Amino acid sequence: MTEYLIQYGYAFLFVVVLLESTGLPLPGESLIVAAGMLSGEGSFNILAVLIAAFAGSIVGDNLGYLVGRRYGRRIVVRWGAHFGLGEKRFAMVEERFQTYGFAVVLVARFVIILRQLNGFVAGTMRMNWPIFLFYNCISAALWAGAYGLGAYVFGAAFRHFFAEYGTWPIIVIAGGVCLVGIVGTYRFLFNAAKNGGDEPTAPDSRG
Repeated sequence: MTEYLIQYGYAFLFVVVLLESTGLPLPGESLIVAAGMLSGEGSFNILAVLIAAFAGSIVGDNLGYLVGRRYGRRIVVRWGAHFGLGEKRFAMVEERFQTYGFAVVLVARFVIILRQLNGFVAGTMRMNWPIFLFYNCISAALWAGAYGLGAYVFGAAFRHFFAEYGTWPIIVIAGGVCLVGIVGTYRFLFNAAKNGGDEPTAPDSRG
């Protein structure tokens, strides 16, 4: 997607991060890294990159929250089982959000699957919106800064590494990290049966 990023700039970055934050499987992190590296070359402004990534993540998460708050339970009942997230499993996810509270919102953006579910689950549980927004803003700022500024600062080192070794080591490492993240997230979300009973019930987190 780098060619589209170069062609359409900050707006493209904003839209991709927004859509990823609503639950679509898009490479938001990779795009922020690419934009950070391009900023290091002088093609982009790093502040604008960070603002676009931050704004896209906030808007996307809050759209997910709104959808979850209004239609979440109906969506899960009607369509959840088709995506491996039926009512029982969704109740497990809600139990995890209930148990760990807004700490999950704070770290969710850094964790694959949780990042996609974050706003939707919070809305379905009717988490207190101002507090959700507060923690979500902190998380989005840390996430955009870690990937955007990291690529901006270390971009030259990355380019030197790619020139010497190619991109395959990064692909292997990224694939390994994603695999560990997916397995770890799955165990975190769906081990409720082992830790708290076979029939979890949907908790209430109204604020």
